[in-house]
Amino acid sequence: MTLRSTTPAAVRVLLAATLAVAATACTAGRNGSSGSSTSTLIVNTSFVYKTLDPGRAYEQTGYVALHAMYDSLLTFTGTDVEEPKPNLAESYTASDDAKTFTFTLRQGATFADGTPVTAEDVVFSLNRLQNLKGSSASFFSGLEATAKDARTVVITSEEPNPTVPVLMAMPASGILNRKLVTQHGATDGEDAATADKAQQYLDQAAAGSGPYVLERNTPGSEIVLKANDKYWGTKPAYSRVVIRNMDVQNQKLTMTRATDAEIALDLSGKFLDGLPETLSISQKQDTVYFAFLNTDPAVSKVSSNPKFAQAMRAAIDYPGLAALFGRGGGTARGLVAPAYPGALGEGEELKRDVEKAKRLLAEAGLNDPSVEFIYPAITYRGVDLGTVATKVQGDAAAAGIDIELTPLPLTAFLERYRGGKAPMGMTPQSLSYPRAESIVKVMSPGGVNAERMNWSKGYGAEEAGAAAKEFLAATTDAARNEAAVKWQRAMNTDSPYLLLASNSGTVVGSPAVTGAEYTPAGWTVDLAAVGVKK
Repeated sequence: MTLRSTTPAAVRVLLAATLAVAATACTAGRNGSSGSSTSTLIVNTSFVYKTLDPGRAYEQTGYVALHAMYDSLLTFTGTDVEEPKPNLAESYTASDDAKTFTFTLRQGATFADGTPVTAEDVVFSLNRLQNLKGSSASFFSGLEATAKDARTVVITSEEPNPTVPVLMAMPASGILNRKLVTQHGATDGEDAATADKAQQYLDQAAAGSGPYVLERNTPGSEIVLKANDKYWGTKPAYSRVVIRNMDVQNQKLTMTRATDAEIALDLSGKFLDGLPETLSISQKQDTVYFAFLNTDPAVSKVSSNPKFAQAMRAAIDYPGLAALFGRGGGTARGLVAPAYPGALGEGEELKRDVEKAKRLLAEAGLNDPSVEFIYPAITYRGVDLGTVATKVQGDAAAAGIDIELTPLPLTAFLERYRGGKAPMGMTPQSLSYPRAESIVKVMSPGGVNAERMNWSKGYGAEEAGAAAKEFLAATTDAARNEAAVKWQRAMNTDSPYLLLASNSGTVVGSPAVTGAEYTPAGWTVDLAAVGVKK
């Protein structure tokens, strides 16, 4: 299960480079064999997707497949999400005010039917994405794309937005064959949300320029990809990829016995224990877990007291919480996970001080405070969230705080969380694209998540709000990264969010494969970069 920022539990984020990207002769970062493909790669994962239409998709499984079928202007290579690399665009430039971005398309790039990729295809795809008004559309709000000529695309932003190049690497911004999809009901008009009829076609046929095309999509069972014989870049190592729907327990059993080309995408936490040493394990800490407190005294006189939040922050055993996540777990630092630019560095891990917690409670006039604590009763990335909540309860008890745990089905949890009436709770958070922008917007005072905590003033709102404004005003990656650090320190000092721990996304590969690397870029693993071990 992947929780993202438009649901309360997660968010996937990004920023971008402002210097021109040098041209490359082939697909950036895809290290498959350049010879003909002859074998099959098996990918085991618990399916989370509704569609394979790039403009409408937003779930993990869909993104894995879409990244292989649809090239975007830029991309990220391997585990690196620091700087977008060339893909359909061989280079780009950014204006000093971060409002105008000019992309030059590479020559020779074609769609799977041999049609050249043009600037008009790019403009159509980005307009359609915005006008479909799907889950990803909000990230592209305020952007306008125009075709200067057949190989030049200019994207302008209403506000300074150094994140634009990163957005151009998202699976949602994959470029469609304009002429082909319009024949099957696609439109980029302002009424696309109701007028576009291409989803049914795109769920059964690819219309991109990526290294793979869609052979078969059987929802709930498997997605089968085959190599694109007209691919303009480096050919992938495998002629077919079969993405199979499989629960985590069976993924572990299968990988324990795997000898052929096979990878698993959902083994983490305790499920990594006991795996053969011959398997490769790639991880990046791209998820944080945090507790939230309601700042409205009408909801809770306890959680609305800023000194209670500070006491809780001092009471938590951070290394002990991190240990619950097993391999891949990390001690809490900040709201930006360690995998992303702008994260707090080593040495800024939060520390426990039970005596300080007791002193803060006394200063707050809270004697043996009690507060309800809601959480989704699910296992997320191999860890039962009830185990995490129980650990928080025990840590708080050591300081004299009574946490009343209320496990809820996910739907019920989301309803209470969104309703702004939960005194206290906990959720994991992952970014929608690899930058801090969206998390700063939604979690700062006045943001969507902050509103659920009724947080617009007090509780450190002035300092956090000022740091957020500094972040959003920055016009370069470097400046935004510095501002993200300042913002997180302000949030750690005094806010209604309590960092608990970080955890990793994981890709496990059989002894037969190479390049099975987990990426925090949003698509989990680049299927075309998985190679054959010689």
